[in-house]
Amino acid sequence: MVIIFGNQKGGVGKTTLCTLFANHLANMGKKTLVVDCDNQQTISEKRKLDLKKSPNVKIPYNVQTFNIADVENANKLMATLRAIDGVVLIDSPGNLAQQGLIPLFVNADYVVCPFQFEPTSVNSTVMFILFISKLKEKFPKMKTQLIFVVNRHDKRYGKQSELKLWAKTEKDLERYGYVAPRVDIKVDMQRYNTIEVLDNQKKIVGPTFDFICNKLFGEDKQ
Repeated sequence: MVIIFGNQKGGVGKTTLCTLFANHLANMGKKTLVVDCDNQQTISEKRKLDLKKSPNVKIPYNVQTFNIADVENANKLMATLRAIDGVVLIDSPGNLAQQGLIPLFVNADYVVCPFQFEPTSVNSTVMFILFISKLKEKFPKMKTQLIFVVNRHDKRYGKQSELKLWAKTEKDLERYGYVAPRVDIKVDMQRYNTIEVLDNQKKIVGPTFDFICNKLFGEDKQ
């Protein structure tokens, strides 16, 4: 199973969620591999720092980097990943202009799409949906499903009109994919690592990850 964390807008927290979800899957006993296709290679660098701090720690999953600049190499990558027995998570770049992204999205099982309740992020997510829709028109065999996640949600803010708009936004997104429970903005989320999910983080991402896992591994997926 191949799952991509992606959106065309950077800064929505896809790398953080990808890493924490990898930790969550490893905790569940799932064979997990993370492929870092982001140009910044944040997950790969964080793994190096984690191992430097704790050189004797048991590694829960491998992290590999991959440059998707070449479309043919991206096609070969996806063929290899789809043959793997386990779950592969891909952290994708926030720039849809890279042609190497197309084989990734076309051959993925799911795309987890984080976004935030602010106009630029919502508009970017709409454009991302259109991008995926056009790919499905061009590649009829594409079965990729979308899972939307409101990330860094601050419960303290929002006028009544905004709360209604946000609820409507999520309702509208259900036409294009699944909508997971929101992830609250908490400082503990910035303390993530590539080894384990901390207890405070479990409380924050637990409902979201349980929802996603139910879609991935629920009875209807057996």
